[in-house]
Amino acid sequence: MSEEGYYLQQTKLIKLKKDVDADPASVAAAKRYWLALASFGGHDVRSGGYAIEAFRGCAMASHEGVVALACAFQELYEKSGEKPRSELFDGELLQALKACLPDSAGDDLAVVRWLLTSI
Repeated sequence: MSEEGYYLQQTKLIKLKKDVDADPASVAAAKRYWLALASFGGHDVRSGGYAIEAFRGCAMASHEGVVALACAFQELYEKSGEKPRSELFDGELLQALKACLPDSAGDDLAVVRWLLTSI
């Protein structure tokens, strides 16, 4: 990748991160940032830390956000083998995950349970 192409990707990534920071409850913004990390500089640079960075705010705000966070961690595990690490999850976030369980069913319930049992 050329230096100019790398700079353009980096600029795009910075803008997407600012979008997440401006509206942390937005699942759509978090997903755009997460997808951009999957192909930054021709490499998938995603990690558990980036999953928390992208999805924590929306997981704290909504059921949809909890499911999006759980799906991101499951995708990360399937693609890289990286398991969710307990040090990434504070008490507030764990409460939001657990609070989502009674309102979940089917695939949503399965992925949130997977995340909680993997931590």
